[in-house]
Amino acid sequence: MSDYKMKKLDESGLDKVSGGAADHPGQQKIGYTVKRGDTLIKIANQFGVSVLDLVTWNDIRNPDLIYPGQLLVIYKSA
Repeated sequence: MSDYKMKKLDESGLDKVSGGAADHPGQQKIGYTVKRGDTLIKIANQFGVSVLDLVTWNDIRNPDLIYPGQLLVIYKSA
């Protein structure tokens, strides 16, 4: 994930992440820090995206295994 620069996240774990906009035109790229108890299904539902999108965008090899503190990139429609 070296194709983007991260900004400091606020206490909610959300912030805009710079770079990569050409890959997803018309979408806002944000960062989300995984919290204890989170699942990909819960995160996908929270942001209105699919689990498959989360797995693809973040190159997750085992969708059953995410960690607190892990930064996920999410593309939201602007």
